[in-house]
Amino acid sequence: MTSYENDNDMERSNLYKLFAALFADEPSGELIDQVREIFHLQTQDTAEEIVFDFTALFLGPGKHLPPYESVYNYPIGEISRLWGRATEEVQAFYLSVGLAIDEEVNLIPDHLSAELLFMAWLIDNGLEEQEERFLVEHLLKWVPEYCDQVRSRAQTGFYRDVADLLKEFILSEYEEIS
Repeated sequence: MTSYENDNDMERSNLYKLFAALFADEPSGELIDQVREIFHLQTQDTAEEIVFDFTALFLGPGKHLPPYESVYNYPIGEISRLWGRATEEVQAFYLSVGLAIDEEVNLIPDHLSAELLFMAWLIDNGLEEQEERFLVEHLLKWVPEYCDQVRSRAQTGFYRDVADLLKEFILSEYEEIS
């Protein structure tokens, strides 16, 4: 059982898990309703429009926004690619705290959802120093810009709002530790 130092930690962990769910797979009607209620979203998009937007934004076909850090955060002179240096660094970070992604989990380690779930795990396990380090070394380096791209390409108000909310959340997390 997870024990939190305060209610704020539990709320933060739950927000990371919620955002992870929104980028992991097509959102269910229940998840869409939950997000609308929690954040008081007023979008009138249907569940079908939101699912279609999810597919177009994150899966393709065609030009989409792959939700992987290695596609957006890579050293100058290297090519943007899946399983790039950022993937290796993220995987090493997971292992450094004793966490290994099960082979049955269908996520590359630097997928946005995996990174957000990892932050929740760090909070749940009281690993504050590693949490702050992961935020600075990984999430801050690509998620705010990625959210801007999602916002500009989203066809639904729902995913424009989700992108704004995630960006705001990540930046507020950084402000808290600064």
